[in-house]
Amino acid sequence: MPPDEQPHRPAGDGAAEGDTVMKTELTLNALQSMNAQEYEEIRAAGSDMRRNLTHEVMREVDAPANWMMNGEYGSEFGGFFPVQVRFTPAHERFHLALCSPGDVSQLWMLVLVNGGGQPFAVVQVQHIFTPVAISHTLALAATLDAQGYSVNDIIHILMAEGGQA
Repeated sequence: MPPDEQPHRPAGDGAAEGDTVMKTELTLNALQSMNAQEYEEIRAAGSDMRRNLTHEVMREVDAPANWMMNGEYGSEFGGFFPVQVRFTPAHERFHLALCSPGDVSQLWMLVLVNGGGQPFAVVQVQHIFTPVAISHTLALAATLDAQGYSVNDIIHILMAEGGQA
């Protein structure tokens, strides 16, 4: 089985006693109940654990058709968050970055970044991971982009729509 398809280690498989990170099954309920420190613990547990965490988040969110979905596995996007997934339309003029709680923020954030890095804006903030709301915001961004809205207009509309979930 390829490394990316390895099943998550269940409890009692040799993980150290009290090692809750290794025993946590990464279901949607687990992702929604974890706090910032728990996300950081998974990141600290190594690249395989971080990759599994990122893939579980990616499985829960629907990317718009013809958009790229890329997870951060090292520090290719700066390494600021335990999970960062970037959603990018084919033209690559902007992307939306989904960022998990961690040392930088206690909240889930969806950030729109222009291809040149400016402007950028937090367009959605969530206390609990809510894939339906994230998927809705991504679909709205894709629709606005397809209708020819500017990046600035997309930012303002998403901020008005997204707010806090």
